[in-house]
Amino acid sequence: MKKAKKRKEIQFLNSVLQEVKDYELINPSTMIQTFNLTKVYNITEGIEIRALNDVTIDIKKGEFVSVMGPSGSGKTTLLNMIGALDNPTSGVVYINRTNIAHMNDRQLTNLRLKEIGFIFQFYNLVPVLSAYENVELPMLFAGRTKQEIKRNVNKFLDLVGLSEKKDYLPSELSGGEQQRVAIARALCNEPSILIADEPTGELDSKMGMEIIKLLRDLNLELHQTILMVTHDPMIGALAERMLKMRDGKIIETVITNR
Repeated sequence: MKKAKKRKEIQFLNSVLQEVKDYELINPSTMIQTFNLTKVYNITEGIEIRALNDVTIDIKKGEFVSVMGPSGSGKTTLLNMIGALDNPTSGVVYINRTNIAHMNDRQLTNLRLKEIGFIFQFYNLVPVLSAYENVELPMLFAGRTKQEIKRNVNKFLDLVGLSEKKDYLPSELSGGEQQRVAIARALCNEPSILIADEPTGELDSKMGMEIIKLLRDLNLELHQTILMVTHDPMIGALAERMLKMRDGKIIETVITNR
């Protein structure tokens, strides 16, 4: 018992020392920072998949960064770690200089609800709700006032060019329009970070380019930090910086000329 207790104390002290070292490296202008982020999935006994392998990245406030790589390279796993949707096997994630591993369930829920907006490939709109009602959902969960809800829903539907279709059901909207509703929904609580996982994956090339240009314009206008996964080099090049992944690692960083 004493040996086990001693081991736990040593592990705790080592983790504290590592965090002190990490914190000294944090840039005050950074919104997202990871240190040695690793995720290992144990499939069966003796077989494991290393989805992330020692990933360290630094994304500044207001920066638009894309993540590119083949299927299985770790892109979505990285987004899940940063979005507090999954826990790493080792390593740490800092959001706005806060280690999210130290947050309790309530704090993590508030982080995902108020500080991070999620945009998915398949829109994830509620089919029986109108565009307006889909956009207001996160604000209802966040306990915002009726005045705030009305103001922000109208503001962001107008911003994505859908104010005249706010009463339409998702089935009455095109794919591009549905993704615009999803973007407005992600923006409605005015988060600091937008996380987009293949936001153009279900769209044709023309509509996909329009959606990314919209995200780029929103990034410039609202100064939100955007982290986007894509498999399309043309889409990825519209971000300020492109991180290329393979086998769970960042293998190259490209500064684009957007």
